[in-house]
Amino acid sequence: MNYYFLAPSLPPLELGHIPDITSEELFARLAVNLTKEDMEKAKVLRRFVDINNIRALTLEEHIDARGNLNEKELDEALLTHNIFPLYVFDFLDKYETPSQRLKYFPELLSRFFVEETETNEGFLKRYLTFEREWRLVMLALRAKQTGKDVIKELQFEDLKDPIVAQILAQKDEKNYEPPLEYIDLKQVYLSCGQDPWQQYKAVQTWRFNKIDELVEHPSFSIDWVLAYIAKLMIVEQWNELDEEKGLMILDTIKASEKL
Repeated sequence: MNYYFLAPSLPPLELGHIPDITSEELFARLAVNLTKEDMEKAKVLRRFVDINNIRALTLEEHIDARGNLNEKELDEALLTHNIFPLYVFDFLDKYETPSQRLKYFPELLSRFFVEETETNEGFLKRYLTFEREWRLVMLALRAKQTGKDVIKELQFEDLKDPIVAQILAQKDEKNYEPPLEYIDLKQVYLSCGQDPWQQYKAVQTWRFNKIDELVEHPSFSIDWVLAYIAKLMIVEQWNELDEEKGLMILDTIKASEKL
């Protein structure tokens, strides 16, 4: 399916700038323009948000509105065992208490990537593989820096998976050397020193730019549209965190003025 009119109508995206379209506006536009099959692909991207919202709901925090479900719909889906794939309810049945679900939440995230990657193809499969792998690389890099047990950090992953096995093979090494396609991620991350905000910006910039490389079809394809969704979410999250950081700095200034 080609989207000759949809793609050109979407404004360009740039990190650090407020986009001329919000996720809410984009999703409304997609609901009108995408086929039912392609809408299901978009829902997979948003399902990652929904799953993270399960954790937010457990913590009684505000949920991310970029998911498929609002708070009421999410609550109902969890109560009725509806809408979500079976692996989500397998997790909820396995860990029944809020404390257990929070403690073992990484297991659910791991299942999301495994299950959704296996059941999808094309750009979506490449994107989910990429999202899982760069996170594992970052896990390994941070484990080396903080002295954490990488075996414990990977307890919910398939130990026979190539990238997991590659990380475990270096568990006793002083430094971690990622696969060739993620060498630049390591360089970007380490170039920021110990500043968490600089690390975040550098890694998200790297991630934002890499998504375009996963698109194999023309600009009017569903691949391009899905990449646009993923990139818009990154831009919005960047802006939200940027605002939070600004408020933190402002609070620090105000506190110092009172001294």
